[in-house]
Amino acid sequence: MSFSERALKQHFFLPLPGILVLLAACQPESARQEKALRRQIAHELQNHSYVSAAPLARQLVQRAPQDERAWKYLLQAEVGLHDLEGARQSLGEWRKTVKSPSLKAEDYEGDIAREGHQFAAALTAWQKVIQSQPKNRRVREKIALLQQSQNHWSEADSTWSEALQMKDSATARINRAVCRRRLHRWPEAFDDLHRAQQLNPDDPDVRRWSRLFAGLGKFLDQIGEFDAKLAVLPEDVGLLSDRALLFLRSDDPELALDDAEKAARIAPWAMRPTLFRAIALIALHRARECESLSVREPLRLEYLSSEFLENLSRLDSAISVERANPEHFISRSWQLNEIGQPQLALQDAETAVRLDAKSAAALTELSYALSKLGRTEEAFERIKQATDLDSSSASAWQYRGELEMVRGNYLAAVDSLSRALGIHQTIASLQKREECYRHLGLQMRADEDRRAVEKLTASAPH
Repeated sequence: MSFSERALKQHFFLPLPGILVLLAACQPESARQEKALRRQIAHELQNHSYVSAAPLARQLVQRAPQDERAWKYLLQAEVGLHDLEGARQSLGEWRKTVKSPSLKAEDYEGDIAREGHQFAAALTAWQKVIQSQPKNRRVREKIALLQQSQNHWSEADSTWSEALQMKDSATARINRAVCRRRLHRWPEAFDDLHRAQQLNPDDPDVRRWSRLFAGLGKFLDQIGEFDAKLAVLPEDVGLLSDRALLFLRSDDPELALDDAEKAARIAPWAMRPTLFRAIALIALHRARECESLSVREPLRLEYLSSEFLENLSRLDSAISVERANPEHFISRSWQLNEIGQPQLALQDAETAVRLDAKSAAALTELSYALSKLGRTEEAFERIKQATDLDSSSASAWQYRGELEMVRGNYLAAVDSLSRALGIHQTIASLQKREECYRHLGLQMRADEDRRAVEKLTASAPH
């Protein structure tokens, strides 16, 4: 082979890397800039840097208006920025510019509608995609998540099942388990949970829901018993409240809230559903909603003794039968005052007073609640009415004395507390009177009360 032949062969038969370098060198500068732009946009979107990605994506659309990937980048950035108006405009321009736009446009129409809380429109758009692409698992999962967010548990369960027929995944399994939990399909829910744990035990959602299901598992037999009873009596307020309490003990505030809200709709006069709703809302970080329930924070299930819960259950049942009996509302008001819920106690006391305007016990509970709410003048007027109506009520005289102390009238307080002690001697009344005596400079009287307190304390059962 001659020298010239060898040179010609070397010229036309470069190694592959050399060819690529040569082709790259021959590319127009604009093409290289466009490739760099695409890489940068993809990087920004991957890192959720939507502020940076949006203007870059607009540049790309101007360079390649027929490229649907460019429009997709732009819409992804605008939806990420919650610029829904801009996204709608971009989607309209995409459809005008690109001949026969793909179903990606419908997909993004659904995304925009979902972000704008137009859930029916989102579902319609995504269903169009599914009609043309029945094996589009990603869009089915979007539909399932939307159905879940709307508490359409049966529909979401069905959609997740369709997605699972295409591919078994921890995400689909754990979400279907959540749906089946809301439907109280316990064996199936736990089966899905266990499969999700097998597929991806380190997934954050799998780990989070595993903890919740572990709490449910401890009470599953009891929950099943309530499920069976409620299948026969679905609007039994007592059963719904009992199951809500069980869900709270299981550390599942969502299911507790479901039952408590249903019970509250059926029986707005019942108190257990109100307290259980508040406890569930606080656990779900929705404490602001407790204001409409007249519940004061802090409130936790562990703050409520078994005795209190039993008494409240009994009183709710009694009120359901005798709605016009003031004694039930007085007793419940006292219970609520004791756990530091004066607004709820006030409501019950006011109901009792409406039912019996001459009830000293109702006026006493009303006074106590008003005082805890900072309405001391109203509280004092009410307690005076109580002692005028019933001069033999030790609790009314004691509380009148305490309010007189707040007003700085220690002489009047001594008189009221002495009346209370003449009816029934208590440590609290003696301690308050001792305090009054010391304010008045009557140290010997104060010492006598102190010794009486010590004697009573020593004789009290331990």
